[in-house]
Amino acid sequence: MIEVNQNDYKAAFSKCPHVYNTVEFTELNRHKADAVRYLLCDGERQEFGIVLGERSGILRSPFSAPFGGFSYNRCHSVSAIENAVVDLASYLQKEGRHARITLPPLVYDIDELSKWVSVLAIHGRLVGTELNYHFPLSSFDDYPNVLWRNALKNLKRAQKQDFEIWTIDNNDPSQVARAYGIISRNRLEHGYPLSMSQAEVAETIGVIAARFFVMSLDGEDVAAAQVFDVADDVSQVIYWGDLRKFSSLRPMNLLAYHLFSFYKDAGRRLLDIGPCNVDGKLNHGLCDFKESIGCKATPKFTFEL
Repeated sequence: MIEVNQNDYKAAFSKCPHVYNTVEFTELNRHKADAVRYLLCDGERQEFGIVLGERSGILRSPFSAPFGGFSYNRCHSVSAIENAVVDLASYLQKEGRHARITLPPLVYDIDELSKWVSVLAIHGRLVGTELNYHFPLSSFDDYPNVLWRNALKNLKRAQKQDFEIWTIDNNDPSQVARAYGIISRNRLEHGYPLSMSQAEVAETIGVIAARFFVMSLDGEDVAAAQVFDVADDVSQVIYWGDLRKFSSLRPMNLLAYHLFSFYKDAGRRLLDIGPCNVDGKLNHGLCDFKESIGCKATPKFTFEL
């Protein structure tokens, strides 16, 4: 495992498993780490690599994203994966450092990620498991039957309202600010943190394909969603939420329905809805809501080497 510059790292991978491992995303967020290291397995083929950002004395993948892990151009055998992890462990030992690695949720690639989980569990230690929810878009064809009874009732209630849902123009800063403002108000009302500023959102959509959705009623904004395309067949809800004064009309049930329909038609496989952890604890209400609208749960593992 050798350290290279960003250009050599980018040249080694025609495509990363997900957008958070790309050089473009890393460089955009470089200022959030004390230092960034691009590492490649030494040798002609250079089939594995990893980006590590130093924060609080620990090398992290990711250092500013929901998940990171190794990059590679194709699926590999367990022996090849184990060699890559051993090489990284040897590099870290020589440097006198530790690395913390959060893998994508298992559903992103069950076969490949299961190998990484097994190998990292042998050569490192598990330091965190997060419950992450997704909606399998193939289920949308039979959507009423995957809903909980109360969720179906709430969806029908929302459908009786004159809601309008807009896919806004990402190139219009005022429209992006409009969606962000709704989400910001939602987070403030519920006391949830908002990890990205409006300026950071504007910068990030320059390197990640993104869409914003706004729901309105009688000319007043009600709810919004911010969604990134993070892998070949996976999009991820970064933020979504409604305003408290409209929550009794169940706009979130209709917004979820609209997003599932939109991304099913777009040919995506999954819509990643994200975790339900707040301050290290599971938020049972969020878990129940996501399950009620048809989402499934898989784990997201963090290891330390």
